[in-house]
Amino acid sequence: MDAPDAKIACREVIDAWSNLVQLVDFAEQRHGFGDSNGGFGAIYPDDVDEYMAEVEGVRVPDGSVLLYGYAFAIPPGYEILIEEPVYLRNLVDVLREHGLTAEAKRVTVLLNTLSPTSS
Repeated sequence: MDAPDAKIACREVIDAWSNLVQLVDFAEQRHGFGDSNGGFGAIYPDDVDEYMAEVEGVRVPDGSVLLYGYAFAIPPGYEILIEEPVYLRNLVDVLREHGLTAEAKRVTVLLNTLSPTSS
């Protein structure tokens, strides 16, 4: 399966998680997540353990997030490596669409603290 563009991938991954506020916590901690229903999730650089790196060949450079979708499909779904600010801007948009303005502000603050090289 071909990966969708970055915006669609972000939306699919965000929409697959049932608790949007929890996604804000994950973003602030730079911690990934994944659902067990459709196989959607995000992997941050610090989420990659030795097994993932050595056996599965997962590489997530600093300042990036690896998004995946339909991980349990046959054939397997997609993975797309995007810059962290792209993911965070999409998260802000979704939070605003759901009326979660305080949470959107938290992610905006996070976006503003990222180094210029990661945006």
